[in-house]
Amino acid sequence: MTTTIHDTSISMHIEFDLNQNELEALLRHCQTYKPTSGDVREDRRVQDALEALEEALLSANASH
Repeated sequence: MTTTIHDTSISMHIEFDLNQNELEALLRHCQTYKPTSGDVREDRRVQDALEALEEALLSANASH
């Protein structure tokens, strides 16, 4: 699975070799993990990154 993540400041290409079970587990993690570092800005950055990863994984999976 190949996916590209676009952010307002960077664009990166990441390639994953995942089976369906691994993909589903990673998606569940993206959907359920709630950062609790105590730093609101850092937690928001982590949450934004997880949402971008989820979107890219879903998009890449839909194309297969």
